[in-house]
Amino acid sequence: MKRFISFMTMVLVLAAGIAIGFALAKWGAPASGSSTGVATTAVTSVQTTPIRQGKIAQSITVYGAVAANPVLEKSLAVAFESRVVKVYVVRGQRVLANQPLLEIRAGPAERLKLAEAENQVKIATAQLQLTQAKLKLQLATQADLIAARNTLTTASLRLASMERLGIGTLVTLRAPEEAVVVDTPAVTGKLEPRGTVLIDLLPVDKIRVELWVPPTNVRQLRRGQNVDIALAIHGAEVHERGTISMITDQVNPVSGLVSVYVTPSKPGALVIGQFASGKLHTASSIGLIVPHSAVLPVGGQEDMYTVKNSHAIVHHVRIGLSNDREAEVSAPGLRAGEPVVVVGNAELTDGMPVKPGKQP
Repeated sequence: MKRFISFMTMVLVLAAGIAIGFALAKWGAPASGSSTGVATTAVTSVQTTPIRQGKIAQSITVYGAVAANPVLEKSLAVAFESRVVKVYVVRGQRVLANQPLLEIRAGPAERLKLAEAENQVKIATAQLQLTQAKLKLQLATQADLIAARNTLTTASLRLASMERLGIGTLVTLRAPEEAVVVDTPAVTGKLEPRGTVLIDLLPVDKIRVELWVPPTNVRQLRRGQNVDIALAIHGAEVHERGTISMITDQVNPVSGLVSVYVTPSKPGALVIGQFASGKLHTASSIGLIVPHSAVLPVGGQEDMYTVKNSHAIVHHVRIGLSNDREAEVSAPGLRAGEPVVVVGNAELTDGMPVKPGKQP
């Protein structure tokens, strides 16, 4: 009986071993078509561009409008009390040199002064003739003759001055040069006192672009600095070059910004009041330059990958100046001309095999 039990135990152990071997052979075998050698490592495709050595300019974009700088305006005022007869122009109109702007006529008080001056000349002329006749009769002296001549000269000069101003005639005020009418305070039929401004003009070549700049950036600007201006004209954006002509030293209490005036290269094409933007270069530097896409923020630092022998090499870089397209970088061992990864770098780790291709 004991032998039978031992025999059956051996049979069961042998059967279990065969079953386990069969299961391992079925489920542990490699899949059809797979290699049985060493596992292969995936190669990541990336795009690269060479690091360049050069100059980078940091800039800011600010906004403003085409403006009439009051410092550059020319005002036409009346030299005597006048009544406005007719106004030919309106605010914002562009006028040519010698173009009529308005007509004025001297007021009643000025015409009375003119009549008095004419009468004084007649009296002085008669007085001189009488003195000359008396001198022939030895009833007057040379001193009397000189005094009479001086009286006539003074009266004649006063009358000529009034006539040159146009008192007594219809006076037409004309544009001294091609300009834009900034303001027209003149009102037809109104009697204006002497010295009243009737027309404000801005010469076309004096049109400026006023840009509103944050105070923190003003000290980085200087007169004569180049500016890239963008203007919206007929639904399209037109780009133009300009130079800074004036930097004010006062912060606008409403906007908190500082006015910077830019002289455009073609001021005649601008319209006062139209909106504009300007790109101001605030700093520049020379160094190693890469596109923004090459730099990745990782754990509080900036990482960048170059490719050497088809492997990715990580660099912990320091960022210098940057603009809207590129950034200045520096790191130990970094050289100009090395291929830097700009596409696919987010999937890389140090030493990973890569298949580089040039950035299109």
